[in-house]
Amino acid sequence: MRKTICSILIALVVLTLVPASLFAQVSGDPIKQYDCPFLLTAAGQGPGSKQLRLLINLSKAFVLGEDFYLEDEPLPRLDEIRSGKYKVLVAVIGTTDKGLGASGITIEDEINNLEEVIALCQEMDIPIIAVHIEQDKRSTIPTNGNERIIDLVCPVSEWMIVLRASNSDGRFDALSEEYGIPLTIVDSALEFSQLCQQIFVK
Repeated sequence: MRKTICSILIALVVLTLVPASLFAQVSGDPIKQYDCPFLLTAAGQGPGSKQLRLLINLSKAFVLGEDFYLEDEPLPRLDEIRSGKYKVLVAVIGTTDKGLGASGITIEDEINNLEEVIALCQEMDIPIIAVHIEQDKRSTIPTNGNERIIDLVCPVSEWMIVLRASNSDGRFDALSEEYGIPLTIVDSALEFSQLCQQIFVK
């Protein structure tokens, strides 16, 4: 935990000192654009969505509570989507026992809720961007919670943005090819936060 916090703090300091143009060394399909506001959520109750919130906040390009919002809890997340104010849902994939425990749910509960989220977004014509920026949230076991959520969210997404290290086995390349979904690769979560300035239009 301490190592993770230190890494985030270092990244935040760098973000304030280095111009955005020096980041976002991306590859893959072209960048898409969406209007604000967008909703960040943790697909799996991992910490990735909160890490992105910190990085996006520090970029000062977007205002939390105005240009973007964060809601990870299952039932409030559905209510936020039903409000109709969001132009796109950014689903940050990654599950942890700690995150699930803090929400008082199991992986089965989270998957069931995400199925409702997906159905609601499809009903309201809200596009989903599937994001995977935690390279340790992968497994070689297909029944692992992280892999199940990848299988659930990615095929219905309009775009996938993933960490290069997360795609070392070509998992997301295969999904992109099978479902015809654009795939963009970044080297770090910091790069994704900078990429947001090109993706989201205020």
